Amino acid sequence: MKSVLFLFLCISHLTFSPFCMGQSVKETQAKSMEEQVDQIMDPIVSPGHPGCAIAAFKNGEPVFAKGYGMANLDHDIANTPQTVFRIASVSKHVTAVCMLLLEDEDLVDLDADIRDYIPELHDHGHKISIRHLLHHTSGLREYSSLMVMCDIEESDNWEKEEALRMICRQRGLDFAPGERYSYCNSGYFLCSIICERVSGKTLRQYAEENIFQPLKMSQTHFHDESTEVVKLRANGYSPAGNNRYRLDETGLDQVGDGGIYTTVHDFGKWTEALIRDQWKPGLLKRLLSPFTLNDGKELDYRFGIDESTYRGFRRLSHGGSWVGYRSQMWIFPEEGWVFLCFANRSNFNPSRVLRMTSEVIAEDLFRDAPKFEWENRRRENSSRKEPEWVSEWNAKDFTGLYHSDELQVTWRLVTRDQGLQLVDWGEESYPLQLTTDDRLLGKPSWLRLKIRRDEQGRVRDLEFGSGIPAGIVFKRYRSE
Repeated sequence: MKSVLFLFLCISHLTFSPFCMGQSVKETQAKSMEEQVDQIMDPIVSPGHPGCAIAAFKNGEPVFAKGYGMANLDHDIANTPQTVFRIASVSKHVTAVCMLLLEDEDLVDLDADIRDYIPELHDHGHKISIRHLLHHTSGLREYSSLMVMCDIEESDNWEKEEALRMICRQRGLDFAPGERYSYCNSGYFLCSIICERVSGKTLRQYAEENIFQPLKMSQTHFHDESTEVVKLRANGYSPAGNNRYRLDETGLDQVGDGGIYTTVHDFGKWTEALIRDQWKPGLLKRLLSPFTLNDGKELDYRFGIDESTYRGFRRLSHGGSWVGYRSQMWIFPEEGWVFLCFANRSNFNPSRVLRMTSEVIAEDLFRDAPKFEWENRRRENSSRKEPEWVSEWNAKDFTGLYHSDELQVTWRLVTRDQGLQLVDWGEESYPLQLTTDDRLLGKPSWLRLKIRRDEQGRVRDLEFGSGIPAGIVFKRYRSE
């Protein structure tokens, strides 16, 4: 009888002790959150498909972290919170921090002319500062767009020295520095060159010594060697139809505009250092320094970070998109919340995932917040005016070879199928049509050529671009 009573008391103690009750409730709540996030992710990431890793942190402490889908389809390796992803342009604010640290060492002046550091850059007649580079207001041409015009693919092995030479060959700007904002990877890539020249260390080495090692971010680096093996890396993929995927990786070695490889756990250490303001006091405030355009308008874009509001809360964010990787970072500094989504599939939408999953993970934060409303970025009555086409014209007036010194590229225009076509550039040919305002237009839509004629009205050269980039001249040096 005593043994039965003793057993009853022991069971009662284990069942009703506050410790056990608290642990049980906590486990139930954690499981409930995970189940809800899983329910959101199930239709987004199908079994056996590439996916993502999601993480959320509150005051630096992990609240949620889980991988979805596959990191490697060849070997059936799943994504986990320890999987290493390429985070593309989310890297930009880290590059900006490196420039701020170089400023602290008196190695750079953010307001100096960048030609003080890269003298081989063409003198465009305007001072372009590092600050212009970091706020996307330099007017420099976007080098990834120039690559397309040169028929250079993301998978091609193209070294940073070649990218620098291309930028230095440009003889025109898209606009005067500080005149407007236009997202430009060239500026952040040039910051990596400046870092290397003033410090004697590559951006990878500088960030490793001054950021990643001090914060114990052991799985994070700027990936400046495309063929380097990275343990636990997620491969990048793009859809190939019929539920199949192809590898979608880059052969480019440039960093600064992107290039960080990291995990959600490692990057959580970085965002914690920014929010807590103990590692480098005042760093986040400096990152959020405002920039004013020449006309007095203040930008929402800071040093590699978009500052906005989301459901009534101040939000710091940035996205990334490159080859088969997509990424998104949300920071709510006043509330101490951080949400990360790193994906390895090109048709993945990490912003959409964070909108849905944050509702569950930070339920208390968003419970009484205003509902999210899409911002309508379309202008009223902004439909593009259709061009007027010339009905009768002689395509032979335009045939020949056209060369761009800035791009080191030659285009060939020929008569084919009773029309004019651009050939021998890439794997396709591009039909061109003449407009009444003396332009040649084709597909893709960015193929817009302004005709420049001599005094006799003969075609002298073609000027590429009416938007961004613009003003690139292809000189006609042989007619056919």
